[in-house]
Amino acid sequence: MTTTLNEVELAARWGMSPKTLQRWRTQNVGPEYLKLGKKVMYPLADVEDYEKLIRSNFADIEEILLYLQQTGEASLDQIQAACLGGKQSRAHIQAYLQRLTRSSPPRVKAHMVLLDPASPVMTAIYSPCADV
Repeated sequence: MTTTLNEVELAARWGMSPKTLQRWRTQNVGPEYLKLGKKVMYPLADVEDYEKLIRSNFADIEEILLYLQQTGEASLDQIQAACLGGKQSRAHIQAYLQRLTRSSPPRVKAHMVLLDPASPVMTAIYSPCADV
């Protein structure tokens, strides 16, 4: 049984170019790897852990999207309190929302509203796109 994958094997497993994995390494993205001289190896256990992490991130995004579909719209604070056990940081939830607004096609849209008509403070309100 193989316990490591080389760059070409991992790229084939994920249907991507080995160049993408090379770029990821310079950006500290992706699974842990071992570098032996010029040879790069990915421990299979680390690859599988990374795949589980990515799958769970998509599940988290789907939970946020489902919440927005049920409520129609919500602020970041409302989404943070209602989704993912209410334990994820604002930055974490905001990163998920950015992924949803930047996806192709966008799955969530954001617009700014005044918190109080007498105040200049605004907040972003998120809502599902019509075609979701």
